[in-house]
Parts: sequence; C-alpha cells; structure tokens
Amino acid sequence: MRNEAGTLQVTRTPDDAHRPPSPIVRSSFLFPALLGMAVLIYIVGIFAVSRWELDNLRMGFDPLVYEQPLWNTLHGHIAEQSSLDYTRSAFGQDLFLFHFVLLPFYALAPQTATLLVLQTIAAGAGAIAIYLIGRDAFGKRELPALLVAVAYLTYLPLQNVNLYEVQPRLFAVTFLLFAYWCMTRGYPVAFWVLVLLALTNRNDTALVVAALGVYGIVTRRRWVYGWLPFAVGAIYWVLVVFVIVPAIAGGAEFSYLQNYDWLGNGTGAIARTIITRPGYVAGEIFGADRWRYAFTLLYPLAFLPLLRPTPLLMALPPFLLNIFAGPTYAYQRDVFHQYPAYIVPWLFVAAIGAIASLADGTHPLVRSFGKLHRDARFRARWSVLLVLPLLVLTLAQQVTTAPNRVGQWAAHRTDPAVQRRVESVDLLITMIPPDAPLAVTNLAAVRVPVRRDLYQFPGDRYYNPALIDRAEYVLGDRIQGRTRGEEGELLDQLAQNGQWMLIKRQGDFMLLRRIAPPPGRTP
Repeated sequence: MRNEAGTLQVTRTPDDAHRPPSPIVRSSFLFPALLGMAVLIYIVGIFAVSRWELDNLRMGFDPLVYEQPLWNTLHGHIAEQSSLDYTRSAFGQDLFLFHFVLLPFYALAPQTATLLVLQTIAAGAGAIAIYLIGRDAFGKRELPALLVAVAYLTYLPLQNVNLYEVQPRLFAVTFLLFAYWCMTRGYPVAFWVLVLLALTNRNDTALVVAALGVYGIVTRRRWVYGWLPFAVGAIYWVLVVFVIVPAIAGGAEFSYLQNYDWLGNGTGAIARTIITRPGYVAGEIFGADRWRYAFTLLYPLAFLPLLRPTPLLMALPPFLLNIFAGPTYAYQRDVFHQYPAYIVPWLFVAAIGAIASLADGTHPLVRSFGKLHRDARFRARWSVLLVLPLLVLTLAQQVTTAPNRVGQWAAHRTDPAVQRRVESVDLLITMIPPDAPLAVTNLAAVRVPVRRDLYQFPGDRYYNPALIDRAEYVLGDRIQGRTRGEEGELLDQLAQNGQWMLIKRQGDFMLLRRIAPPPGRTP
C-alpha cells in the first residue's frame, strides 16, 4: 500500500497475523553484513582496475583538471589551473566547489590515486542508499533490497563512470540518492545537507536537483521537498552557467556550450534553432544512436523503469543534455564515459518502484490479480523473483560489451610491452625539473609530478595547442595521435625548428627542452 506521500508501506491482513514472519521479512544483521561485503568487494575490485589503468598509461590528461587545482591550492594558488587558455581558475570552467571538500583528503596523500579511491568509495556507498530505498519500497523485505543493491554495483554504466579517470559526479550521485531516501522518510534537514553537498559538484547537478523538486511537486510532497529544491536548483544553474563562471573566465561563455554547436553558436542561437526548426532538431535527437543509447541503459534493468516512470523525471535533464550533444560529441551517448552518471541512480529508483508495485499488486498490470497479493509470503517471493532478472541482465551486459575495462584488466595485467613503455617514460620524467613548465603527452600526464604549469601535448579542441609556447619542456609519445605516429611527426618538427633541443629519446618517448623563445616573444 502507499500513503498520501507516495511512500510504499506494508499492511498486514488478518490472515497474515496468524502466520509466523517470513524469513525474507525478518530483520537481522545478515543482510547489512552481506551488503557491506558486496560494497567492499566493489571498492577493492574497481579501485584495483583504476589503479592498474593509472599505472599502465591508460588514463589521459583529464584527471589533472581536478588534481592540478588541488595541488595548486595546497601551494598557495587557490583552484588555479594552466591547461585552459581562457582562464587560470578551475572555477572559470565549472563552479566545482566540492574542490574544498576533497582538499583535506588530497592533502594527506597528494596523488591521483587518492581521488580514484575516494570516488570509488563514493560510488560503492550509493548501493547502501539503493538498499535503503529498496527495503522501504519492498515493505522491509531485505533480500530483494540486497539483490537490487548488488545489481546496482554490477551495472556496467556505473562501473564505467567509475573507471573513466577522475569523475567527481559520483559523489553527487550518492548524495542525491540519500537525499531521495531522506525525502521519502521525511528528514528535511538531512535532505538539504545532502542536496547542498551535491550542488557543490558539477553545474549539471543543479538541473537534477531542480528535477528532484519537480518530482516532489508531482508526488504532492511538502514545499521543502518540492518547490524549494526546484527553485534552488534552477536559480543556481542559471547563475553558475550565465553569470558566475563567465565572470571568473573573464567574459568567456560557458565552455560546454560547444557540445551543442550543431544548433548554433551561443545560447541565443541554440534557443532560436530549437524554437524555429523543430523538425530539423527532432530528426537529429530521435536518431538511431539516441535509441541505442536508451536501449543500452534500460535493457539490463529489464525495462522495468518504464513501468514506474515518475522517478525518471530526475534522469530527464542529463538524458536530454546527452541526446542533444552534437555528432562530434557522440561519446555523451555511450556507456563507456562519464555522462550516464546522473541517469543511473534514477533508473534503479524507478525499477525498485516498478518491482514493488508489481509484487504487491498495486500496479495496473496486475491489479486484477490483487487477491493473490494479499499473502505476505507471495509478495516476498515475487519481489525476489522480479529482482533476479536485473542481476542476470547486468552480468550479461558485462560479458557482452566491448571494450570491457574489467575484462581488459583481467587479460592484460602483466603486459611486457606496456611495462617497457612505463619504464621508458618514467626514466625521462626523472630528467625534468619538478617545477619546470611542461607540455606532456596525453597518456603520460598523470605520471609526471604535478606542477603549477602543465599543458597537454600536442593539444586539441579542448586544450589549445598554442599553450606549448609557455612550456620549457615537452614530453611526447611517438606512437600517439589521431593517426598512429602523428605525434611523432610533431616531435620531429619541434626538434628541427630551432626552438627545442632533443634531450633524450627512450623507447616510444622523446624529451625536448626549449633553447629559444617562440617567434615574437623575448627571452
């Protein structure tokens, strides 16, 4: 049964009162202990894969977007970064105030691995929230709640977010899941503490918070769970995207708008295209890759979220951001990057609601069989049986999806060729002064000691190639590039242009030192 707030409750019939409690219903320490074990296995296993990627040149430059500002803050330059040409502040890219929450932990162990283990703990803790939400929805039945939490941990899109370098959105995901649970329990103070912590993350979190408020309004909850989070989320997002970040960036428009450049240049042009050319826009956003994206997210959950879709309101903003991204940014619509992060939790919340309503007979699909659902044991068994397909399908997705990072770790943990590359680049790194401005190849970026001035070599549409003019050293990889060896050709050009001198070539890598300033710049 559901109360007026929409929270699932169990009502015992007279027949139930004369029966002993089902072992599935009986509370014990067993299920929390099993949950803790599952979370621990997830944390240890996923961090092991992350650390392997970190140590084997399988992570790119992007983790430094978060780590370098932390390092600079510890050295007196608050949230400073060097890799973007339009701002020296990390807050000129996004208002990542969670930076200050991570800072004390990073100060204890200032290395990329610290951020990786923290985000893995955060992702694993999300399963605890899923368990609590499921236990309430299933009428305190802990077995189905445990099974759905395990399905959450085995869900490939979640694991891939966790394994795609450093992704602070995982902290906000768990904060929002616990905030949702506090909403259903009626804990307003804890709800708002968690919401505010989530808001300190990336700006798109604010859209999810606003949608959480819409959910509160639709489900007729108190204003503190409805109109207030809607207003706070919407206002915060507008201020961050259109006022605060551009002000910090010296007037530069919010950088992620470039992901929608197929609609026009800038906010006004994008809005005009959507309004004046709806057919053109619809033809793109209902394309085949968008349908594949939705299918890939839903089939491991047996499409159950569609049977209780109201919680998907919270998934709608990030889903729209992903499907509206242009062809150049089609990676926003796969399960290998970080972009499903804010979609995943609400798929599971919706699936829990669907399973609970099917098991207790309140869903329209089974309401005509309501008499069968009066038996508590029957409801318990059905809730377990309906969760089992999630476990089977999430595991099936694991073994049928390629590339699979966990599978790659299992198959290539000790690759001699990779070890030789690691040894080569580490040797060259020892020859670079620790405070020298450095342009570094993508895959070696997280291996060099962090410094105040660090640039990506050779640069791309995100990291301006012109920033190499600020570097004193270049560490490049001859086999990297959009076409194999393209970076090697650029290194040869630098070594011959009179501005750089080859210090050493070791294996695939080259180290260059500046011997003359770039044209137009005095020494």
